[in-house]
Amino acid sequence: MEDSGKQVINFAAGPSKLPRAVLLQAQKELLDYKGLGISVLEMSHRSADFVKIINTAENDLRELLKIPENYKVIFLQGGGTGQFSAVPLNLIGLKEEKCADYVVTGAWSANAAKEAEKYGKVNIVHSKLDAYNSKNLFFGCGHLASPLHLS
Repeated sequence: MEDSGKQVINFAAGPSKLPRAVLLQAQKELLDYKGLGISVLEMSHRSADFVKIINTAENDLRELLKIPENYKVIFLQGGGTGQFSAVPLNLIGLKEEKCADYVVTGAWSANAAKEAEKYGKVNIVHSKLDAYNSKNLFFGCGHLASPLHLS
């Protein structure tokens, strides 16, 4: 990676600045992941090497975010807006009540809640219009909620 000396910082929504060491490691492993002779971009998602990558990522997420074992971690392709319908379409219908709690913190989560209304009852736990005060949180679906959406 040639060093132009120029350091640009991206403050836009979506991708963010990565540490240089991470970029250099990704560059090095792009053509030959961990000496396997293949790029991770070319690996079968069913291969033992790729399964190891996913399992490590899940374990790291569980540790970092303290996700209990009785919760599932799913890795989904597509952009965030693609998941606005995919998640409720697949998860709200898990219970007869078809209910989901949504924490609305801004424009993106408001869009997600609006899209989810097509698939079931959406309870806005916290609206971006409310004061950020934990006393305002009300999980209306309670145990009936299939997903809790927080973004």
